[in-house]
Amino acid sequence: MDNHYSDFFSRNIGIISESEQEKLRKSTIAIAGVGSVGGLLAERLVRLGVGRLKITDLGVFEKSHFNREFGSSMTSLGQNKSETLFYQLKDINPLAKVDYSTTGIKTEAEAITYVHDCDLVIDGMDFGMFKQSIWLQRTARQLGIYYLFAYAIGFGAMVVSFAPQGMTLEEYDNLQPNVDLTNIKEIQVPLDRAMPVIPSYAPVTMYKALQEFYTGSSTLPAMSIGVGLASILAANEAINIILKKREIVAAPRYTYIDLLDQKFIIGKIS
Repeated sequence: MDNHYSDFFSRNIGIISESEQEKLRKSTIAIAGVGSVGGLLAERLVRLGVGRLKITDLGVFEKSHFNREFGSSMTSLGQNKSETLFYQLKDINPLAKVDYSTTGIKTEAEAITYVHDCDLVIDGMDFGMFKQSIWLQRTARQLGIYYLFAYAIGFGAMVVSFAPQGMTLEEYDNLQPNVDLTNIKEIQVPLDRAMPVIPSYAPVTMYKALQEFYTGSSTLPAMSIGVGLASILAANEAINIILKKREIVAAPRYTYIDLLDQKFIIGKIS
């Protein structure tokens, strides 16, 4: 490691080795969507010493994002999320290569172009962008790399990793294999797949929120604790996929943590 990089990440050494830190420096991770979970995840990965990040998001910061999103403030109000994060991430680690795009993922071709040179792709897009997520996972599978997603559930969070030779996202979402997405306007994932564990403090409201979200009559509730936890879970899984510190928990298994319920679950969808 060069001197400046060593200075920035010397406190990582002892938890991980210098050779592992060097592996992180040489890795490229793509994050599609840098709002709630994705923005905090990008910040975590830069602080861990990942050498190159690719980030994309077509959204802009709004006042409703202030309760949970890294980069959201009065200064950034109305600004594109990925462009704002680019400058903040480079300020944290000027040695990192950060490629940003303000277009998001709108087509399968864009997913292919976005992921083609990465070691890992992480889905931080808004819940409900199932078509775009499938495009990303299909591309990752074709390239022989992992795809993972994480999202917040109240005071908790869930992360699912997909091995390149393992379960597909279509199978996980209970869809037909290799479904043709071109003529499908909307995809609805069964509630037991979208939320296999329901927190004890909001069993009715969580399901109701999902049902209203599917009908387009409501947005999903989210808060900083669950969002922060989801970003940590995603960062942890990402680092383990790159460094192979332990067995990778891959779909159909998932990892769920809730801090208020004090639950840690390695579950499996049926």
